[in-house]
Amino acid sequence: MNQTVRVAPSGRLTVQVSLGVLASSLPRDQVDAAIAQAHRKARLSDGKLPPHVMVYFALALALFADDDYEEVATRLTETLASWDCWSNDWSVPTSGGLTQAHQRLGDEVLRLLFEEVALPVAGELTRGAFLAGLRLMSIDGFVWDAPDSPANAAEFGYAGSGETRSAFPQVRVVTVSECASHAVVDAAMGPSGGKGSGEQSLARGLYARLEPDWLLIAE
Repeated sequence: MNQTVRVAPSGRLTVQVSLGVLASSLPRDQVDAAIAQAHRKARLSDGKLPPHVMVYFALALALFADDDYEEVATRLTETLASWDCWSNDWSVPTSGGLTQAHQRLGDEVLRLLFEEVALPVAGELTRGAFLAGLRLMSIDGFVWDAPDSPANAAEFGYAGSGETRSAFPQVRVVTVSECASHAVVDAAMGPSGGKGSGEQSLARGLYARLEPDWLLIAE
């Protein structure tokens, strides 16, 4: 695969193949279908940031996690234009506009897309992918810091209490991944503390979604 490397406006080198993978993995018609299923239609107030643009923006935030909103949007504009998702006469939105559009999008569209595309990718010849004819999968958990907002505090809470309380609300995440490729194929999220918030409680919600030809391993 040919990779075109260019200097981004921020001055750092970026490999454009990363955004190309987004296009091949999530074509526009697939994004539009998820938006329709989640009943997220573009409105006049969406302006240059309709739902389909914000889907690609949310995904790019994961690719360029060290950049702020405006930097990520700048990286996206050329690629979005080539996908007919962006008009060349539009300027890069402000951070505030991006935040508001991100909030309007919500999480339902991204959840639907994840469920559709998060699949095992290893083939029969991939080293370490199978054991006794079963696909090797693993389950594990971790904790993420979330922005310190009243909504996140109410939804997820803080770890610890008093002087030992975490500085940010924390989200507990349990994932099922393919061992050979490390591709995440399923996930559950919840509060980091309180009754029913442990990794085993979240994992129980994932067991029913395992495929019969998977062999799940855990520490």
